[in-house]
Amino acid sequence: MPAAEVRTGYQRIAVGQTQVDIRTYQRFDDAGTPEWSGTRSEVVLVHGIGASERYYGPLIWELARTSIVHTLELPGFGSTPKPGRQLQMEDFGRIAVQALEAAGIHGAQWVGHSMGCQVVVEMALAAPEAVSSVVLLGPTINDAERSAPLQALRLLQDCLGEPPAVNYMLVTDYLRAGPRWYLSTLPVMIRHRLEERIAGVKPPVLLVRGGKDPVVRADWLARLAHARPGAVTAEIPGQPHVLMYTRPKETAALMRTAAAVQ
Repeated sequence: MPAAEVRTGYQRIAVGQTQVDIRTYQRFDDAGTPEWSGTRSEVVLVHGIGASERYYGPLIWELARTSIVHTLELPGFGSTPKPGRQLQMEDFGRIAVQALEAAGIHGAQWVGHSMGCQVVVEMALAAPEAVSSVVLLGPTINDAERSAPLQALRLLQDCLGEPPAVNYMLVTDYLRAGPRWYLSTLPVMIRHRLEERIAGVKPPVLLVRGGKDPVVRADWLARLAHARPGAVTAEIPGQPHVLMYTRPKETAALMRTAAAVQ
C-alpha cells in the first residue's frame, strides 16, 4: 500500500476590506494522488480570541486520517492583517462564511474553540445550508461570569493546567495579534450572548468541555444544551480548556460521531 503524507494548501481570501487565511490539510499517497478524493468528509476549524491555527496542530493530524481539514484564521489574528474597523461577532461569522464560499468549501463540519464557538454559531445562523454539523469545544462566554476581570481570572487558572507548549503558543499568538486588537475584541466577545444565539442553529450541535476547564464549567454547558434542544454534550475527563491539543484522538472521535448524526 502506498505511503501517505499530509500536504498543506494556503489561500488568503479577501472579503470586502478584510482578509481571511485558510489552510487545507489533506493526505496524498506517494504517487501524489489525494486519498479518497471527492468522497472524504471535510472539517473547518476556527480558533479563539488572540489565537491562531497552531494550537489545533495535534487535532489536525488526527483528523487528516479521515477528513480534509481546513483551518480558518480570522481577521486580525494569526497571520491575517488587522481590519480597519472593529468587527462584531456577527461580522466575524459573515466574513468567515463568505471566505469559505470563495474558497469553494461547502458542506463541511464547522468546529470552533472558545470564542471560535461564538463565531461558528454566527456562521451557522448566516448560512445553515453550508454546514453539515456544528462542534463547539470549550464554548464561551459563561453567562454567569460575563466580565473581563472574571474571564482574566479563569484564563489564568486555566494556564496553570495547560501544557507549557500551549501556553507558549497562546502568549506568542496574543503578542502577534497585539494588545490593541485583542482588547478591542474582548468586549465584543463578552457582550455576545451565545445562550441566545445558539437556539437558532439548525444543523446538529455537539458541545464539548474539558473536565478541568475553569473557563467553561459543566453548568454553563448544560445551560447551552437546554437553550438548543437536541444538542449533545460531552466531557473529556481531566482536560483543560485547550482540550483538542491535550486529547486530539478523543476530540476527533467525538467530532466523527457528531458528523455521523444528520
